[in-house]
Amino acid sequence: MSGAPAIVLIGPPGAGCTSVAQALAGKRGAPCADLAAEIAARLGTPEELALVATPEADYRRAEEATALELIEASRASGSVLALGSGCLGSKRVRHALASLREQGGAVVALTASVRRLATRNGLDAPRSVALGTIHHEFTQMLRAREAQCRGAASIVVDTSEAEPAGAADEILTLLDTPTARP
Repeated sequence: MSGAPAIVLIGPPGAGCTSVAQALAGKRGAPCADLAAEIAARLGTPEELALVATPEADYRRAEEATALELIEASRASGSVLALGSGCLGSKRVRHALASLREQGGAVVALTASVRRLATRNGLDAPRSVALGTIHHEFTQMLRAREAQCRGAASIVVDTSEAEPAGAADEILTLLDTPTARP
């Protein structure tokens, strides 16, 4: 789908980057890429274990390099990319996203309520006190990542109550609205 602008989805864990990207790509007839899946494949580990099976510094290096490659590939092909938010700690990734926006691509921040994100990440069940303040730490991480996402995004879409297809429709509508894209 060369000629169509790239759309990159960023957001905290549970916001729906992967599922919304797949729905959006289907509606646009565009290719779709997922950073987490690509990193796991490159590291040779299941996606859900990639950060656990790999030392974090190694994972973050692979994440940055892969994110930069996928952003460029998306820009060139007009594809949809599920980036997530972990890579936004990289100045190089943030710069690549800003450059993508300057070239007409869209960076969409997905967000949801803390309660919804906690549920989607399995943190809504009672936990032993021995596990510490997991919910508090998760909330702090969400706030920090949400700020990074909002700073990098062209538009923001709340997925708290939306199904992936509905969120994809909202994104397409917002992208077709001239005032939505600064």
